[in-house]
Parts: sequence; C-alpha cells; structure tokens
Amino acid sequence: MKTNFPFKTILFFTLLLQSSFGFAQFVEFGPVHRTKNVARGNSTENSRTVESNVLPFWDDFSRGIDTLKWKVEGVSYTETIGINAPSVGMALFNGVNESGVPYSLQIRDQGESDYLTSRPFDLSGIDPSQRQSLYLSFFWQAGGKAEAPDESDRLSLQILNPEGSWQTVWFQRGGEEVNRTRFFQEIIQIRPEWQHSAFQFRFFSNGRQSGPFDSWLLDYIYLNVKRSPSNLTYPDRALTQSNQVRLDGFGAYPWELMEKHQGKKWTAVKNEFLNLDSRFRAMEYSILAADTTGRILSSINANTPFNPVPNSLERRSFLSRTFDEIPLLSQPGDLIFKTYLTTGDGFLFEINQGDTIRYPGLDYRVNDTIQTRFPVRDYFAYDHGDADYAAGINQRSGQLAVQYESPEPVFIKGISIYFTDPTQANQAIDLVIWEDLSLKPIYSKEFVIPVREPGQKLVYFPIEERIEVSSEFFVGFTQFTNSFIQVGLDKLNDQGDKIFYNVGGGWAQNTEVLGSLMIRPHVSKFSEDGGNNLPDAGFRIFPNPVVDELMIEGEFIDLKIVDSFGREILLPREQLVQGEMINFRGQRPGIYVLNLITTTGPKSFRILVKK
Repeated sequence: MKTNFPFKTILFFTLLLQSSFGFAQFVEFGPVHRTKNVARGNSTENSRTVESNVLPFWDDFSRGIDTLKWKVEGVSYTETIGINAPSVGMALFNGVNESGVPYSLQIRDQGESDYLTSRPFDLSGIDPSQRQSLYLSFFWQAGGKAEAPDESDRLSLQILNPEGSWQTVWFQRGGEEVNRTRFFQEIIQIRPEWQHSAFQFRFFSNGRQSGPFDSWLLDYIYLNVKRSPSNLTYPDRALTQSNQVRLDGFGAYPWELMEKHQGKKWTAVKNEFLNLDSRFRAMEYSILAADTTGRILSSINANTPFNPVPNSLERRSFLSRTFDEIPLLSQPGDLIFKTYLTTGDGFLFEINQGDTIRYPGLDYRVNDTIQTRFPVRDYFAYDHGDADYAAGINQRSGQLAVQYESPEPVFIKGISIYFTDPTQANQAIDLVIWEDLSLKPIYSKEFVIPVREPGQKLVYFPIEERIEVSSEFFVGFTQFTNSFIQVGLDKLNDQGDKIFYNVGGGWAQNTEVLGSLMIRPHVSKFSEDGGNNLPDAGFRIFPNPVVDELMIEGEFIDLKIVDSFGREILLPREQLVQGEMINFRGQRPGIYVLNLITTTGPKSFRILVKK
C-alpha cells in the first residue's frame, strides 16, 4: 500500500532531480527492469515468418515473454516480485521503459506507460455455434513486492475491434483496499461482434511515469472457445518459483575451493507448486544436479510422492532430501539444479465424436520443470545471478562494503559489481578491500564505471596485483558523488547483515534492507594465473557438441544462430556474468552456425547439436 513507501518514493524522486539530502543513509530502490524475451518452440515454429496467434492461446510466462506471441513495450519479466503467483514467471508493468529509464523526469507526470500486445488472431473462422463461448482469462496482482498502485492508477485490457479502434473491455484501479499479496483471476467474454480476422488484445498500465512505481503483475493468460464465466480451473500443476539452494550461504562458489570445503554445507533444494485443477492429483517430484552437458552428477530425489496427495487448488512448498556433497565439475562451470514434477500434465485435448484432438501449442508440462544455475567458477556470490531491486548510499566519500568469509586464505584477482543505473557510467569510484573495517584498507584504487554493452549486467574490475586475504574480508567501493550509486539487490537470498556502509559517522551494519548486494570477489588460491583464462580467440564456447544448453563466454555485442538451411532461428537466451547460455532444447540434430558480433568484427563458430 502506498502509505508503506513514502520515504523510498521521496528518495527516488530526489535522485531523479539530481538533488541530495541533508542526511545520508543506505536505501533500497526498486524494481530493476529485467528482460527475458524469447521466441521458443520447435524448428518449424522458430522459422515461421508470419507473426500471428491461433486458438487455443495460453501463456504463463514460465519461460519468459515470447515475442512470437507478444509485442512488448516497456513490460519487464520477473520471477520474484509477484507473491503467490500461479506459476513461475510474470509480466511486470510500471513507469519505466524497456531500457529501465523512466518515461518522464517530471514527478507529477501521469499517463500510459507499459504495453503488452498480442500478435493478431484470425477469429473470422470460428464456428457460429461457438462464438458465444470465446473467453479470455488472466491473473493480475497490484504491487506484489514492488510499490502498489494508487487509486488513480489503472491496469486496462483493450481489444482491437473490427473498425480498427482499441476498445476498453476491463480495467482495475489501484488503492489501499486492493490486496497486494493475492493474484486475482478475471474472465472476459470476447463477444461475437469483436471476432474478426485481425483481432488483437492488449494490456497497459496507467500511472506515474517517473520511475518504477505503481506496479502491476500479469500472469497465466488463456483464450479459447467452449468456455463459460465459471471456467476458472485448469488441468495443470505448476512450479511457482526458481529452485532455492545455497552452499554455506552462497549462491556461487569458487571451483578451486569446492572439493575440499563443500561437505555438509549445502541447504536442501526448495521449491513450491500450485495445483490449478479443481480435482486432487497424486504427484511425484524429482530433483537432480547436473553439469551443463546434461550429465547427471547426483540424483537427489527420484520420483518422490507428495504425501498427502495435493488437493484441488492447493499451494505447497517442498524440500529435497538433505545431501552432503555434489561431485566436483572437471573444470569451472555451472551446476544445474533441476526440479521436475510428474503430474500427468500434457497437451490440451478434447474428444470429438470418439476422436481425440490434441493441441500441440498448449502444453501444460512447460511449467513442471525448473532449472537453476549454481555457478562454480572463480567467485563468491550471495546473489542468484540477477537483481530484483537496487540499493545504495548518497554521500560523497561514502563507502559501501559486503562481508565475505573464505574457508582458507585466497588471493582476490578482481571484483564484479552490477551498477543498475546506466546513466551513472563514467563516474569515478575507488574499489576497496578490507580485512577489518576498523582498520585501513589493504587495497584501494580508482576505477571508472564503464558504459555497459547491450545485455551486460555485472562489470568486472581486474586487480593486477592480486591481494591476499585470510578467512574474513570485505569488498566494496568509495564514491565521489552525493547522488545514489545504485547496486543490484537480489531478494531471493537475504544476506542483508553482510552489508555495511559508512556515510561519515563510522561504519554501520545494515538492518533495514533485505537481500544480497551484487558485489562479488573473484578469487584464486594462487598469486599468479592458474591458466583458466579464456583462449586467445577471446571466447569459450562449450559443450560442442551440444545436447541442450550452449555456454558462450567472452565479450560480444550480439549473436545470431543460423540452421543448416541458412535460416536464422530464435532460441531462448539467458544472460550470465561472463557471457550467455543458449537453450537448444527441442532443436533438430545437425550443424548450426553461431555468428557473434564483436567490437573487432563478426566471428563464426560451427555448432553440432546432438540428441
């Protein structure tokens, strides 16, 4: 509710106006704009050139926002801001554009902001006997973990009528009386007179345009015939969040230290499901750890039944069994924790005169599996790899630090930081390392925040004269501006007590902001390079041959993937600290060409896809 956020709102407005406070402190901002726009499907779907939708239409955003289904204008993707979502992944509407920049710097500016528009449908061929039964349903939430909308703010649904005009058919106002922790479901009849050959629908938000305020969340959209206003359950069981697993409190751990120090320090893997059906359903779950080639390293749970049997519309959290160790990767890379449900879910189908008709475009199994990366590379991290919010201080010569503890002495060779505000590039900071905050730093050097490349998040600052630290140490920076320098804040793993700040009155331990700051130390057991650098070509592309996921490490501007027929295909992509992951799951075996666009020109690599 708006009354819970006035102080943070005032702070953010002050930042936008480039003014400073009479006092300084450590403050949270949010949310950070995230994109996960993908075009997915089999090879035939990926190569289609006509951007259109067909019935039945269903999207729960569990794999991102599919740009073959939607035109996206300012809408962000999130897995964490919604509360009690129908399934993992949601569309987030607020007052910033697709670059995360406010639509206006004027505090009082109100108006339309984010849009999510469906690709066209040809509804002219619907059987006349079914025209009255076409309904569109969806779930919405006001605010969630972000700032809730005011009474004057709206989330609206419009349809494109046969005359080519957008017509509002539903809207919801904000306000304190709206429950911000609940997803509400709506179902709207698409009247026969609206059913034409270029039908579209769109959602858009209306509110403050000066920042990520007045937030709305949208999920689980379904459009089909043979429905009624009471048709609000689905033959679907869905996982609702990313896997949560930590090693000694960390979300990433150095490969050089893992073999000796991981024993009995893992948490159980945690997740949650929702039964969206009106009937109970016996279900099982499995959890495994694998490498990026798909090789199983540890079967943590195998076909474990849920007991008691899940009831209709039941939401339930569950844990894996406890485990002591995961077999060590042969080289630095990522562990993949995979949780999947055995539910009986499948394609939507109907029986017509004894024949079973299945709809391959609506597969309820897509939200039954979650894969979460746990980096085992050269750094410690509390975060899970992405920022939901940001936090910072507003004091010239102020300092921000994150506490780490290594099981043995290590050498720090670099520091990565996610500066979420792209307008703060080219500002000078001092990177600082302390062994004790009550003593002088053991390292301090001036750097400039660089301009991020498209898609880049964390910035890596190398430390040439590797700094040795013992078990406990602190990494952070000194800033030279009274404006907030915003650092990514991950809400999934609350390590807020590891954050310290000094704004002139001595060091203070954070007690107000929940989450993990995305400031990471890169470490080694050796004072010199152990040989894990990227090859001279500047890229590390593995595994090749690839079964499901291809890792690309190195700096590049953009990439394209071409199949053996010379057609560009669009595959799901996930940003990583040192590059990207490309998901080849479901693609036909054969030769593909990976074209990387770099600052020195294009580079091409042949990729073999195997089953």
